[in-house]
Amino acid sequence: MIIKISHKTKYFFENTVPRLIQTLKLYPTSCKNQKVLEWNISSNKGEILNSYQDSLGHNIINIYIKNLNGQQEIKSEGRIQTKNFFGTFFGLSDKVNPLCFLRHTNLTYPGKNIVKLSNKIKKKSNLIEFCHYLNLVVSEAIRYKSNTTNNNTSAEMALEKGEGVCQDYAHILISLSKYFKLPARYVNGYLVEDENTKEYFTHAWVEIYIKDLGWVAFDPSHKKCINEKYVRISCGYDFIDASPIKGIKLNYMGSEELSYKVDVNSIQ
Repeated sequence: MIIKISHKTKYFFENTVPRLIQTLKLYPTSCKNQKVLEWNISSNKGEILNSYQDSLGHNIINIYIKNLNGQQEIKSEGRIQTKNFFGTFFGLSDKVNPLCFLRHTNLTYPGKNIVKLSNKIKKKSNLIEFCHYLNLVVSEAIRYKSNTTNNNTSAEMALEKGEGVCQDYAHILISLSKYFKLPARYVNGYLVEDENTKEYFTHAWVEIYIKDLGWVAFDPSHKKCINEKYVRISCGYDFIDASPIKGIKLNYMGSEELSYKVDVNSIQ
């Protein structure tokens, strides 16, 4: 499948920003599952520098801006050719030991709600079947509802509320997987929805490391492994770690507003 993507992120700053440094992880993953046919990242303000490839295979891009006034727009767009390997990933430029992803963060730490959920789970000897089972358990653990959580909502908090979005499903599955000693990480990307979808957003899912198989991607909010309709962008311990845009503002005391627009379409 060939997928066309356009992602525009707009920042509006109340006052002049003396200096702004941004780190972007907006370049799609190159591997056997997906091939970058064309991709461009631009900003209407500042200097863009291709920096380096990090240990997880992200092509890092930095933006440097001095005395930024008003609005900044970052745009990433292009075409990706994808293949369906039923959730498994091949050819990732990943130099990090999977065991590192047993580490918890504040967003994925297993508290009483995760422990309570884990007590309902029966361990299976077949790890692949067990991971599919975990994915289904999480898919039914909360109800999907927009605008009920935010970037600081942890897996524990989402379970307490009983509702959330794809980000929350991902955090819960990561926390539960690690509780059972399975390395797991958060993935940012895009998903081609059905043709009736009018408004697109970025999407989140989880990769679980299965011995002798490698990283396998599960989408608990859709109750399945990923397929050719998904485009992988970045990964990390949780939403914050995998965030595609991070910035540092120096000597700025004003407010800022954020908006974005995403278009995802299959063209073949």
